[in-house]
Amino acid sequence: MGFYPTTHAVFGAMADKDLAPMLARMDPLIDRWYFTDLPTPRAASGAALQAAWQALTQRKDAASAVFDNPMAALRAAEAQAQATDRIVVFGSFYTVGGVLEHGVPRLHAGQPGSDAVG
Repeated sequence: MGFYPTTHAVFGAMADKDLAPMLARMDPLIDRWYFTDLPTPRAASGAALQAAWQALTQRKDAASAVFDNPMAALRAAEAQAQATDRIVVFGSFYTVGGVLEHGVPRLHAGQPGSDAVG
């Protein structure tokens, strides 16, 4: 898929999914994680997703943060991304749907006004 200096990932998932293999597969590819809560009781909380990732990651150079909803997570990723970076949104349909709810967002890398991931 080409070279991207940094890959940012907005991720939310259901609690009943087998999260460890999914996170382990993506871990080497993601530099900045934006874990998100989702609007359904079946969902794992963003904090639970972050804890699951922290328990398995071998990456000392990766960072993460937790957000209330997918759009807030996307806006934070947008604020942190450089124009040459990649932002990936994946996991539950609620994650992707939360980003696409009002159409495909127009992103502009490095926009101020969102929480930093650190």
